Amino acid sequence: MRVLTNDSKHGIVKVHVDNNSDLWYLSHILSKNDLLSGFTERRIEVNEKEGERKTLFLKIEVEKVDFLEFADVLRVNGKVRESGDDRVPLGSYHSFSIGAGDEVIIEKEWKTIDREYLERSQRKSNETDVLLVSCDFGDATFAVYHDYGIEYIGSLSEELGGKKELKSYETNREKFLKMLLEKIETAAMNRKIKTVLVGGASMITDNLKNMLKDYAYLRDKTTFSKISYSEKNGINELVRKGDVEKVIQGTVYSEQVVIVDKLLEQISKEGLAVYAYPEVKMAVLSGAVSHIIITTNFLKKSKEEETYNEVDELLNKTEEAGGKIHIIDSNTEHGEMVDKLSGIAAIIRYKIN
Repeated sequence: MRVLTNDSKHGIVKVHVDNNSDLWYLSHILSKNDLLSGFTERRIEVNEKEGERKTLFLKIEVEKVDFLEFADVLRVNGKVRESGDDRVPLGSYHSFSIGAGDEVIIEKEWKTIDREYLERSQRKSNETDVLLVSCDFGDATFAVYHDYGIEYIGSLSEELGGKKELKSYETNREKFLKMLLEKIETAAMNRKIKTVLVGGASMITDNLKNMLKDYAYLRDKTTFSKISYSEKNGINELVRKGDVEKVIQGTVYSEQVVIVDKLLEQISKEGLAVYAYPEVKMAVLSGAVSHIIITTNFLKKSKEEETYNEVDELLNKTEEAGGKIHIIDSNTEHGEMVDKLSGIAAIIRYKIN
């Protein structure tokens, strides 16, 4: 996401949305009562029977934010506070549909969490997206590794028949491999992904390697890895064993995987880690926190329960004491792990009495 203007004194930021990942970041930056403005389409009544869609400049006060991930759209609904057309009354409701290529202006009281999201969105680009495939003969699972987490986009399943009918089985297996490579190529091209990582047992990855020469788009973009599992477990294995980190260095999500694994290790041996809000708060106020880990579900709940300002103050104090903030998507495997620990945890420098 590109920041076009940033008036920090008045809390006004104008951004250009580059891709679907930016919509995810925007969905977490925008909160109830924020002001959002930009050019948007709205149906305007010409007469009692007819209407037409017009492009207008409107400003709304945000009430609801919905990220339609698979539609590549962020919908933001709220009451109109400023209108460039007399036919759109103030106080009426309007819904922005934001997609790649759009520019919007955000006016809000920027919290530590919001600034973190904005900074992260500027660091990333589509260059860090990787198409992940875990496969076995007859089955495959597809996912996209984003800077913020993993998006599962589909699967492929074909009946190959029994190995007793060897000729038929080998024919079906050959058809499946071709179908699999076609699906991989289509997914990579449609999403403009430049890095593909395919995991599976040696036999299937060797077969796919030998066939890759016939798929021009994939030829120089695909890396293969030996993994023990298929389906979603196989996707998680590709991330855990560091194969994604080898093809793209330094992504936010890969850093989160490392820090959550370190947290769980410290918890397992009753070492330098705490979890649950009261314990984390005590550690922060003691200046003991080196890393604070917080999930998107925890932040969403804090907004709903109106404790967001208190959480933001805690993050501010963490930064002031030299600690690092890690916001992890609850839809990822490691996000789910932290949610089971109440959604907030910390690695500490020393034990607290």
